[in-house]
Amino acid sequence: MLSSILSTQLKQRSASMVTSPFTKFVKKKFTDVPKKDVTMFGSKKTTIRWLLDFEKDKMPNFALRRFEIQPGGSIGLHSHPQEHEIYVISGESCVITNGEEQKVVAKGGDVLYVPSNEPHDYYNNGSDTFTFLCVIPKIEY
Repeated sequence: MLSSILSTQLKQRSASMVTSPFTKFVKKKFTDVPKKDVTMFGSKKTTIRWLLDFEKDKMPNFALRRFEIQPGGSIGLHSHPQEHEIYVISGESCVITNGEEQKVVAKGGDVLYVPSNEPHDYYNNGSDTFTFLCVIPKIEY
């Protein structure tokens, strides 16, 4: 009886959903996504993995990236029109935002928000890799 009700509800919901040519379910292991060196803005000892990409995965609204900054590494000072939502996985980093240095002690679960067009950088002054996930919205230029 319950499975019949759920099946009917699912059919009704599917019929009313608007689909997009970009919409598809994506599942992958982050280790299957190639690492690329980050060199922009004078960055060093930093890699990025585009876990969910606008182009390759056809993400319609947001991209998900994984950054790893080795001890002594950095992402240089920069700004851009996209805001960032960041989830820190591990490590420690000094973050400079709007000219103010803020030490971010990253323990699993720390969350950061960087507004659009705000100058920011990251410097790993710790002894472990600073690893974080970063979500950015798609912006049409």
